[in-house]
Amino acid sequence: MTAIKDIILYLDTIAPPEQKDEVDNIGLMVGSTQRLVSKAILCLDVTKDVIKEAKDVSAQLIISHHPFIFRPISNITDQTLLGSKILDVIKNDISVFSAHTNLDSSEQGINAYIAELLELKNIKRFDIEDSEWQGGRIGDLPKILTVKELADKLQKILKDDTLRTVGSVEKEVKKVAFISGGAGKTEYLNAAISQNADCYISADFMHHVMLEAYEKDFALIICSHYYMERVILSRLKKMLEKVFCDVEFVLSKTEKNPVNSL
Repeated sequence: MTAIKDIILYLDTIAPPEQKDEVDNIGLMVGSTQRLVSKAILCLDVTKDVIKEAKDVSAQLIISHHPFIFRPISNITDQTLLGSKILDVIKNDISVFSAHTNLDSSEQGINAYIAELLELKNIKRFDIEDSEWQGGRIGDLPKILTVKELADKLQKILKDDTLRTVGSVEKEVKKVAFISGGAGKTEYLNAAISQNADCYISADFMHHVMLEAYEKDFALIICSHYYMERVILSRLKKMLEKVFCDVEFVLSKTEKNPVNSL
């Protein structure tokens, strides 16, 4: 049978640990590398619902994108949400592995996959100039699209019904820059402009960043953090299934976007 250590070794080839952001926390969060696995759940976040789902289907492993434990903790008790979740997985002998910014940045990770789905050409890594991470991507669309056409394409790719835009939707776009997840910050906006992108795509934009882009007549497409990153899970499932034939890999059915669209 397959042990967790075997799955970790393979995941580390897909998302090399050295490609993580320096402040990130990745890897095996809870559990033993020797634990044998017959079923694993893939998710974006280790929520209470996902843990219950893992228990209900008798999964021994949860593979998440966002770190189950991100910041250092001084105690593990049932008096905190995180503490109660840690106690729950330990009690039920469920291990948790997280691949975060290393999965964002790798050549088989989220940003590379989105570039592939957008059929970009002349793809390069994208980030602010002095960053060592360089996890995003920048490249040329196969043909010029309007912001509206590009947003429609993204909506289909990501299955994201929450997309918003800044600036004229008729503005033409050839070169696109993007970083999956919460990179809606001023420094990334300015990096996209300085690298001659026509549009920048990410999630979690602050109002002042959107206003700055608007006043600079620069196009933004604002995605849901959830949908922009969950797109990788189906691909990751297929990759794992090809290598570990004795393990059933399941996409979480209980996980959902915490933000409702009215």
